[in-house]
Amino acid sequence: MKQDLTIPQGALDGIEAFLRVAERRSFTAAATDLGVSPSAISQTIKALEARVGAPLFMRTTRSVGLTQAGEMFLERAAPAYAGLADAYEAARNLGNRPAGRLRINLMRGAVQPMFEPIIAGFCEAYPDIELEIYADDGLADLSAGGFDAGVRMGEALEADMIAVRLTGPFRFVVAAAPAYLERHGCPASPEALRSHRCIRFRLASGALMPWTFEKGNREYEVAVTGPVIVNDWIAAMVAMRAGVAMAMLAEPMAKAMVATGEIALVLTDHAASTSGLFLYYPSRKQMMPKLRAFIDYVLEHLPDELRRQA
Repeated sequence: MKQDLTIPQGALDGIEAFLRVAERRSFTAAATDLGVSPSAISQTIKALEARVGAPLFMRTTRSVGLTQAGEMFLERAAPAYAGLADAYEAARNLGNRPAGRLRINLMRGAVQPMFEPIIAGFCEAYPDIELEIYADDGLADLSAGGFDAGVRMGEALEADMIAVRLTGPFRFVVAAAPAYLERHGCPASPEALRSHRCIRFRLASGALMPWTFEKGNREYEVAVTGPVIVNDWIAAMVAMRAGVAMAMLAEPMAKAMVATGEIALVLTDHAASTSGLFLYYPSRKQMMPKLRAFIDYVLEHLPDELRRQA
């Protein structure tokens, strides 16, 4: 059976006053501690007893004692109130300094270029932050998933998100291993890809990512086929470097492999551009210090190439 966790309205009213009177055994002393009048304390306790349905204190002109109901109430209320106070303090601490678990949801292809340059330094600079990196190529609902922020291309973001630019625009390019080009030749145009072997990428939605190209100010798609379908960029690069087929990937991901000769870019004059990567988070009046620290650190420690683009 599902437990009802609803707290009746006003159920917590008067608890602090009750605990202080129980501790001090005096309405006057409790009133002084709480900065109110003895009559205000008395009225608060009477209202609490009315809600409980039993007297909690035995009052005489010289002393204040607990009834049996009061003792039972104190036994349970004191630790519960202490736990509530601890909860307030814990939340207040997270709101005052960079601490706690920071959950970042980002597309798989951004994990290596974004985190490799900063993760060691960030964890050392903020030892009280527990960084959780969740790789996901779908566009996650940050609030529903319990994420503090995400990283996606600008085109995918909702208008109500606050976005911080991490890179400038970049292109999606077609790449192939030299071994593939030696066996199958180099396509002369995007349309020629229809007769080539291509690696297709399965999006989180289940659809296959289109191969998009630009001609002037117009974008168009070319339907490609091939022997491999992946849902992970690392798998795509493994198949591409093995010479199985050509792949379309973000140009920053290809740069290092082009420099080492592992792959070559083709049809670059037709490559389509994206607006770039953004770190995004829900619009809130107050940003938690752990997220503010992360954003500041990322922007300060972006690789030179990304810093120039941002």
